[in-house]
Amino acid sequence: MIVALLGWFFTYGLDYISVEQTTRRTKEVEESVDREGDPFTPSIREDREAIHFAYILDKPLSLAEKKEFLLKEDSDGITKAVAELVASHKGQGLEMPGLPESDGYTNTWIMDFFSDRAAGLTITALRAKKLNCTPAAAKAVLLIHPEGGGAYDGMHFDLSKPEVPVSLAPGPGMGKPYFSRKKIDLGNGATPGGLYAEVSSGIDDCEFIFEAEYRDAKGVYTREIENGQEKFKVRGIPANPGQVFAVTLEKVVDCGSRPWRKIEDCPPLPFRRGRYTLYK
Repeated sequence: MIVALLGWFFTYGLDYISVEQTTRRTKEVEESVDREGDPFTPSIREDREAIHFAYILDKPLSLAEKKEFLLKEDSDGITKAVAELVASHKGQGLEMPGLPESDGYTNTWIMDFFSDRAAGLTITALRAKKLNCTPAAAKAVLLIHPEGGGAYDGMHFDLSKPEVPVSLAPGPGMGKPYFSRKKIDLGNGATPGGLYAEVSSGIDDCEFIFEAEYRDAKGVYTREIENGQEKFKVRGIPANPGQVFAVTLEKVVDCGSRPWRKIEDCPPLPFRRGRYTLYK
């Protein structure tokens, strides 16, 4: 009887150990498969609802175009003329930064992060890497006098300090390192993470990629993020643009040519790195 009972316990123990080992191995295989491939998938898009407060043109205005532009005196005519010049002169709009202490006007992107991993992970940093900058190449600049605006709850990248994005959220954390107070949780059924990122390059044109740092139960890793199949591109305003126009709702002002003259409605020139406020 005792021998039979010992035999049963021995067989049961072997079965239990075998099941435990099989379960543990199955779990390890599942976790390994779960970690194969990309940890998350970014979806990148430009902010189509952005309001532009500056336009840079890659072709200068001719004398005839300049004369016609300066004759505009009503908001509808001015708005139409700006749109036509942007379209015909390879123009691009720039946005007012959501952070007062900015290195220049901004380009913005909205990023959504998706992960189908069963295990959770957390994005804890985002940095601009593989940065390449050259002096801004725009030939003409149209500056739109601001009529109001507000900050976004997102992050601001000053490419003179590409590894430390700061928060745009109103409150005591504004202007402080974004990831010192926030993180983006993904995987394990978490809601996809979203992020608004504005980037300023001052008086340069820059190209770069983002590098995300993320953590899971196994360690800390990085993942490169491109804008589709290419680098992100940010345009700046030249320190000494060939043409500068100040645009209000009532008029267009030619801010002159070098040496710069002090003209009402025009910004102090030349532009300097680290100062985007053009009318103070």
